[in-house]
Order: sequence, then C-alpha cells, then structure tokens
Amino acid sequence: MKIALLQAAATPLDPEANLAALREAAATAQAAGAELILTPELFLSGYAPRELASWLTPERVTGIPDAAAEIARDTGIAIAASFPLARADGTFAIAAELWDASGASVLRYEKVHLWGDLEPLAFTPSTAAPAVAAWNGRSVGFQICYDIEFPEPARALAAGGVDLLLVPTAIDGHSAYVPELLVRARAAENALVVAYADHAGQAEPSADPAADFTGLSTVAGREGRVLAVAGRTAELLCAELPDVTPIAAGEANYLRDRRPDVYASWG
Repeated sequence: MKIALLQAAATPLDPEANLAALREAAATAQAAGAELILTPELFLSGYAPRELASWLTPERVTGIPDAAAEIARDTGIAIAASFPLARADGTFAIAAELWDASGASVLRYEKVHLWGDLEPLAFTPSTAAPAVAAWNGRSVGFQICYDIEFPEPARALAAGGVDLLLVPTAIDGHSAYVPELLVRARAAENALVVAYADHAGQAEPSADPAADFTGLSTVAGREGRVLAVAGRTAELLCAELPDVTPIAAGEANYLRDRRPDVYASWG
C-alpha cells in the first residue's frame, strides 16, 4: 500500500483556499498510486490558534468535513485531514477524520493533549478514548501532534489492534526531535506504522527562524525503520507501507511481553 503525506503551508482562516490545496494534492497523490493522503494538524483552517480563538464559529467550520468528504469522493482517494470541530456544547475540538475513497466517514478523533498556552485559547481537550477502524485491510487509529509524544495513547491503540497510526501535526523548529526520535520510538515499541505529517512554512510570526514549522514529515515502521521522510519545505511525501505480518521469532514483541499487572502494583 502507498500513502501520501501533504507537507504544505496552509492559509490561516481560509478553509476554501486550504480545501482547494487539498483537492490538488489529493489528485496528485491518487495519480501517483497512493490510496490515502494525510494532512497536517488543522490544515483545513490553518494552524493559528491565537487567531482561531476569535474567528471560530459553528457556521464557519460545520461544512468543512463534508467538503473534505466530497474531495475524497471526487478524486477517488481516502483522505485523513485535521480541522476545527464545533461541538454541541459550544466548545471546539482539534479534530481529525478519515474518509474512504467513496467519501464515507471511517473514523473521527478529537485531540486529547493540547499544546502550550495558545491551543487552549481556542480549543477544549477531549477525554474520549480513541477509536479504531478497519480501512483497506489495515486497522487504523489517530493521534494529533502532542498526543504522539506520550507513550500511553499509542500503546493503547496498538493493544487494540492498530497497525497504522495517522498523526496530523504542527510543530516548530525547536521540536525536530519529535519526528527524528519519538515518532520512530512509537512505531518501534508498538510494532506499527506511524505516519506523521507536519506543515511547511512559518508557525507563528517571529524573528526566530526556529519558530518555523519543523517539516520532516515521517513515516516509520517496525523497529523504528524510516520508510519515508520529507525535508523542511513543501513536499508531497509518498511511502510504501509493508504488509501487516506477525512478529517473527527473535523480533522484540513488546505488546506480548509487557506486564501491566506488575506495573500496576508499583503504585
């Protein structure tokens, strides 16, 4: 299976422009033989929490998922995209959703770990357990950005059978260790594929070049093996995923060998 990761600069507060960019990238990815395209975090609104805090209304964001589903249906490729989600209680979530190539919704997730002081200005974290879904012979789950930097959620998803973990992200240039180290670690310790898609361009207005998005979108598999990695500028990154196979004798089997009953007794 081939998948594509969209590493690109979104336009803040302009869903129409970002949906158009997704449509173009989805068509290109489908023509290259990819079965799925993954966007960065909040790509469909732009990642700009401070500005989103005063911009977000249900009317501005409610139609975004349907528009993304239409792109999947029109281009014939599954889409995993991140966007602001208006909840019934009046709060907003950082969400991600997977639509199959027919435009049908397969899986939705809301971010649990909000980053820093800015994201809570616009969003409220979720407390719901992440769901698992079957798609094209894979067992798929989501994490979003900061979520993947904690080992527990990825481990819970792996224990639930996930073999493909999709991670829209938005990290600045101070955080290159996340794709270079933590993404590979999550893949290795859970024997699954982690697809981690970041933005390209400037994260927040700043004189510090390191404040730009890191880029380095990464697909990592078993034993932390890098299947594909992007640079720091705009790129459509494609990766061939290995088939899902049992863990062979002599290969570390962390899920089998863990001892949660013992860990619980440590208090």
